[in-house]
Amino acid sequence: MEFIMSSGIKIPNAVVVSGLLESPEDEEIIDFLKKYGSMRLVPVTDINSEFYKNLIIKYQDGSTIEALTPLLPYTHELKDNPDVKYYVQALASVYTTKVGSNVTKACLAEIKKLAKLSGRSFEELLKEMMLEISETIETDCSGDNEFGAGQLNTSLDTFEPSHHQLLPDSSRERFIHSGAKPCPPADAKQSLSFVESDLNPPEIQKVIVEHIVRKDELNTHSHFPIKLRSFSGKLPRPNSETDYDTWRSHVELLRKDPTLSNLQKSRKIFESLLSPAADIVKRLSPEATPETYLQLLDAAFGTVEDGEELFAQFMNTLQDPGEKASTYLCRLQAALNHAVKRGGATAGEADRHILEQFCRGCWDNLLLSDLNLEEKKRHPPAFSELLLLIRTEEDRQAAKATRMKKHLGTHRQRAMASSQNACVCSQQAAYQPESDPLTELKQQVVSLQSQLTTLMSKKAKKAPKTKGNPEHQSGGPASKLDPRAPSWKPASWKPASSKASTQPRPWYCFSCGEDGHISSACSNSPNPILVNEKREKLKEKRRLWEAKEHSPDDRDF
Repeated sequence: MEFIMSSGIKIPNAVVVSGLLESPEDEEIIDFLKKYGSMRLVPVTDINSEFYKNLIIKYQDGSTIEALTPLLPYTHELKDNPDVKYYVQALASVYTTKVGSNVTKACLAEIKKLAKLSGRSFEELLKEMMLEISETIETDCSGDNEFGAGQLNTSLDTFEPSHHQLLPDSSRERFIHSGAKPCPPADAKQSLSFVESDLNPPEIQKVIVEHIVRKDELNTHSHFPIKLRSFSGKLPRPNSETDYDTWRSHVELLRKDPTLSNLQKSRKIFESLLSPAADIVKRLSPEATPETYLQLLDAAFGTVEDGEELFAQFMNTLQDPGEKASTYLCRLQAALNHAVKRGGATAGEADRHILEQFCRGCWDNLLLSDLNLEEKKRHPPAFSELLLLIRTEEDRQAAKATRMKKHLGTHRQRAMASSQNACVCSQQAAYQPESDPLTELKQQVVSLQSQLTTLMSKKAKKAPKTKGNPEHQSGGPASKLDPRAPSWKPASWKPASSKASTQPRPWYCFSCGEDGHISSACSNSPNPILVNEKREKLKEKRRLWEAKEHSPDDRDF
């Protein structure tokens, strides 16, 4: 704005050209605009100007702008190079858009300051000022018909009808170059009349009111209390507190808030600290800046590992068993952020490092091949784009697995049901162990022993009865031949060792009753019934054996 005012440019009589190459090709657009009248070229060299590096063309007469108005905004393509385009716009429209908004904001800010100083509401003061503006416009329009020529000469040049617009272009150019100014008809200015709606249209009022409402809403939100989450630095970290990196990120957002002063920011930081973190910054003065607080806290709780070491840890970060690919990618991004903060990697290479390590440490080869991630290493996508691709592919694979499980699961259940109905048999019939030669041999030995025992018992029954003492024949105690009862023997009688060796012995197991093994080596379940039967048989055999051995001695006696 200052550049335009210092250059003496009449804004309604000028156009602005953008897209200049600062080369001889720019002469083409200049020659095109020369056809409409005499003009002056003003390159914008002020860096602070809104139109820096553009070209402002000021025409000597406002009628030239009227002739150009139907074409504006105009786009001119270079004949030799259609890719080069120049944009021509009326300076009045562009200037109003870019500069007028700043003026409006400054004016509204001044009105708000005045409202605060006077103690009145902003809306009441604004309405009063708009009413004064309307009264001033009505007074000026009714008291002076020469309002446009004396005070708004620049604006009226665009509204005055000129009979030169009816002339051909060549005649108008000769007229303008001759130095004569267009003379409008005598009744042209008398026919101009202004009403309040022309100078203060409802559309402008609506825009101003909407801007005020939005500004008030923004100020209302800015006055909301900003509270940081608590941080103490205790280990283990309490559930109600946040870690230092998260707390540090919140503080960075607080530092960028333009509505707060440094004193307010320092106060918010101190209020969010608990002991022992608060003890570290207690020695600071109240005038300490937020940067001073953060410098002490970074030294106490910040990451102290070397950037290269953090980057090496990032390169050794691999996907854990059962971990989703998207979760692994987020873990990689967090590890790389620590390395970037400590100088182990550059922020510009972050996307490339993440993609390379993801392809190296992810075990889901199907996902890598479906997304063609190996081919994207030359032009790696942004982290947000890569994360969205992976999550979309994971969701697609999960949906497919669910459909497959629903479809194949029904067939598997039917097959299991049919197999259960077909196989109906008892456990004994189904279990048929193979014959063991050792088991058969044991059974044969047991059978032979039982047969031998039967033969011996029959032989003993056929033996003749003994003759001797009547007591024995009358069935006295001695004739009963009870092996448990003491038997009478001569003092000089001694059994022979050969005869004693033939006494029956228990060749069965005292636990299960089977023959061929003893109870200490028995692996069968106990069978007391069979054991009792074998014991009774052994007693019977011994009784018969004793009766047979004692019979000759009885006869000699």
